[in-house]
Amino acid sequence: MSVDVTGDSSTWHQPTEDAEEIVTEALRDLARWLYRQLQSEYDHLTSDEAIEEGIVVNEYTFTVGERRFG
Repeated sequence: MSVDVTGDSSTWHQPTEDAEEIVTEALRDLARWLYRQLQSEYDHLTSDEAIEEGIVVNEYTFTVGERRFG
């Protein structure tokens, strides 16, 4: 992957030699952080506690055969 670190501004300065590497690593860090946030939210939403809370809050009822009733 290549990241363009050049600018288009009246105050533009030549990027440092390692600018592309720094930006790429920052974007990777962001991607890893976002993935961890999504994984944590998924784990919470699919937990037994969250599912039970959703059933109670929405007043779902079930038959003996575990089919939703009503």
